Amino acid sequence: MTWRRFINSSLKKSHGVFGEASEYHFLNRDQNIAYLKVFVKDADTFESAISTFISSEELTEVPVLALILQKTNDISKLEVTDDDVLWHKIAISEEMEEMEEMEDTSMT
Repeated sequence: MTWRRFINSSLKKSHGVFGEASEYHFLNRDQNIAYLKVFVKDADTFESAISTFISSEELTEVPVLALILQKTNDISKLEVTDDDVLWHKIAISEEMEEMEEMEDTSMT
């Protein structure tokens, strides 16, 4: 089972069509850990879906569940391992660029 399939299944099962509409994207992922950016308006829906979902045996041979290890509104405060420093720096840079674009747009 892929991370995306697990997350989409949890959102759909927990919140139906509204869950499926939740916006998120992967910052980085490996076998057991995924870092995601979830849009503020969807954060509560996303968190409740992931925290309570256990996959059925239809999706996997054994039940699978996920734990939320970190939650922050500031990507620079996200704790990462040495192996994750490169993508983390890129994500911080992209976040800063997005914020600058939003500021420029709001000024016009």
